[in-house]
Amino acid sequence: MSLVLSAELFSQSEWLQITNELCLSKRQADIIKCILSGCSDKQIAMELNISVATVRTHLSRLFSRFNLQDRSELIIYVFNNFRESCKANGCPHCQRHHN
Repeated sequence: MSLVLSAELFSQSEWLQITNELCLSKRQADIIKCILSGCSDKQIAMELNISVATVRTHLSRLFSRFNLQDRSELIIYVFNNFRESCKANGCPHCQRHHN
């Protein structure tokens, strides 16, 4: 993923933890990674070699599944989920900033 590699927000192990905890399919994870990198629907479609309609279908299903309204809420949801999981697992970084 050329667009996504330039803006890694999570380590590989952190991303694996997120995808597992949210039970994301590989395609859903790819789409969320693109969103986290600031990609538009058209850019995501080009990056993943799928149609814009397919991107929107995946997004709609993610919004519905997590009871969200838009991609901004999805981004916040992913970060909040990661932060809560990190705190629950005793992450030293989270403990230092959130005690």
